[in-house]
Amino acid sequence: MMLLVGLLTRLAAIPMIINMLVAISTTKIPILIKSGFWTMAHEARTDWAMLLGSLFLLIVGSGPWSLDARLFAPPKKQGEPD
Repeated sequence: MMLLVGLLTRLAAIPMIINMLVAISTTKIPILIKSGFWTMAHEARTDWAMLLGSLFLLIVGSGPWSLDARLFAPPKKQGEPD
């Protein structure tokens, strides 16, 4: 939920990265050993997308519409335009 609203995005991405690494190692490595690379690659495409998306959020952070941007923005001085 924190990732969806953009609250502490970088902190919330870390458990998601760990979760996806465990999911790939426990479910896709046996498929790789048993059925080969292409079967594993087909089964793991969603896992890889979630892992890389979480890595992106960890590196880049949340955007300007997130709660992080609103809560932790520097205060505006009087007379500055919005």
